[in-house]
Amino acid sequence: MALGSWEVLKIRGIPLRIHPSWFLVFLYFTLSARDQFESLFDGQAPFLNGWLIGVLTSFLLFLSVLLHELAHSFVAIGEGLKVKDITLFFLGGMANLENECATSKGSLKIAISGPSVSLLLAFLMFLLSNILSGSSLIISNLFKQVGGLNFLIGIFNLLPIIPLDGGVILKSLIWYFTGSKRAGIKVAIASARFISFLAFFTGFIILIRGNFFVAFCFFIIGLFIFSSSKSQSQIIQIQKILSELCVNEVCSRSYRVLEDDLPVKVLSKHNSLKKNNESKEEWILLCREGRWVGYVTEKILTKISVQNWDEKFLYDFSSPIDELPSIAEEESLWKAIIKIEKTKDARLLVLSFAGLPIGTLDRVDIGKAVLKKIGLNLPIQLIKVARRENIYPIGLNLPSIAKSMTLSDLEDDQK
Repeated sequence: MALGSWEVLKIRGIPLRIHPSWFLVFLYFTLSARDQFESLFDGQAPFLNGWLIGVLTSFLLFLSVLLHELAHSFVAIGEGLKVKDITLFFLGGMANLENECATSKGSLKIAISGPSVSLLLAFLMFLLSNILSGSSLIISNLFKQVGGLNFLIGIFNLLPIIPLDGGVILKSLIWYFTGSKRAGIKVAIASARFISFLAFFTGFIILIRGNFFVAFCFFIIGLFIFSSSKSQSQIIQIQKILSELCVNEVCSRSYRVLEDDLPVKVLSKHNSLKKNNESKEEWILLCREGRWVGYVTEKILTKISVQNWDEKFLYDFSSPIDELPSIAEEESLWKAIIKIEKTKDARLLVLSFAGLPIGTLDRVDIGKAVLKKIGLNLPIQLIKVARRENIYPIGLNLPSIAKSMTLSDLEDDQK
């Protein structure tokens, strides 16, 4: 869901959302079409007609972008994917898929469907414009303008730049022919960087010739493309880290071990909820004669009166230790993230090869390890905030990155 967008309707169960920035685009094209209409008739046409043509042009553009994103969405649904929503904003639109396509062919079909619809609409608009040119100059010019916009949308989206459709098409083709999805992404990133440098170089040449405004536009485009490629490159780097790091290299030990025949009162002496100001309860693992026999949490203190704390024992409230969400120490970190996000408290008990507890793993442990590998050590205060709120530090979107990683990402993909 795009932040700050509004849901306006649903199309076959897909929420359509409008970002406030889209209204600026709507207003811009309305004014541009109105001015062109008035200049076409040398200002002799009725005032309201100009505004009507302007609004109609913007509405047809809105419909064109929507059809572009619906094409992506319907093909994605045909490939077995779920579409969370479609959002229209100032750069165009975006179909938000729940997962990436697992096959290169499916990914290619989803990516190419949008530009195909835009170019088809451009062809139909130009055709209608030619047919009506002799009978209605106003409508003919309207279709010509919308056709031109669709043509630009289609061609622009075919640029081999991730996350544009052209970048996804290039990635899918490389993926198909090499069998490696990661190789496809790397080629698409390299392509985007080449185009960004080309845009910078073109802008520099234009600036030397004295056209500051056009040069500025090329610099902005180059910066946008370079930033996009850098973002994708960082995702690749994080994927590599998540696939190489194992759970036992990252886990901490945020649990306590007590003998199960101790009175409940012992928990009140080490109340971690107050001491550490954490939002989650600490696990207390119970032992008996060197064997793991269960676990309790400090929540049991609220279940009995203070007067009975000396008379009740931990084994009275023990739960089987295998009820705790757990993960093997040799598992890759990306698998741990997927598993953590399915748990209630976003925390896992780490088990040794022998199946014995050796530590715990949570979002903060993972986030710290990833950032350290990147070369960023966070201040202790940020770590405390992240642990208190039970979130990944500095807003790392590791779940979506981990979700996009399958075995085919790490080894050889299947076509």
